[in-house]
Amino acid sequence: MNKKISWVECDGGPHILIESKYLKIWKAETEEELEKSYEYYEEAGLIDDYIGELKIGLGKCIIISEDIPSSTWLSDNDKNSFIVVMNYVSDYFQNEEMEFDTLLKEFSKIPDDQFIDTNLIYQVTDKELYLFAACDFGSDWLYNYCKLNLLPGNYSIKMIEEYIFHDSSFRLFKFNYLINNL
Repeated sequence: MNKKISWVECDGGPHILIESKYLKIWKAETEEELEKSYEYYEEAGLIDDYIGELKIGLGKCIIISEDIPSSTWLSDNDKNSFIVVMNYVSDYFQNEEMEFDTLLKEFSKIPDDQFIDTNLIYQVTDKELYLFAACDFGSDWLYNYCKLNLLPGNYSIKMIEEYIFHDSSFRLFKFNYLINNL
């Protein structure tokens, strides 16, 4: 059965992947917390690589940088997990809805040596994570988000800057579970 893709879309700016236990820091409830979450948002905007880490509270989150029109999370909850950034879409995908299984199958067949190592290791300690527009800080979120699950452990992150499929362009970030997690 083909799941519907939940795209995170906003007016531009970085997107963030964060463990649920740190989400309350971003979704500030008090004026003081709101000021701190705004500082985190500003720091996220300073990351100029395609992907980077940001310390938040006692943990870290992943920042997908640049003015991103859309991103999503695709995973088979086994060995293939991706953050997918849409660079542009063709008429094919504008007229046909993108299918979760079709994209996941296509991206999963890409040989690992086609991905570039970002040199990031992301430690997941909370199984539940969120992918959302970084500009959605504070309690009143405006945009869609993805809620996802990853096994606790360490993940290396590899990237393909531009992958063409059906005359559409995607940037892919593959999360590889490290077998020797301690």
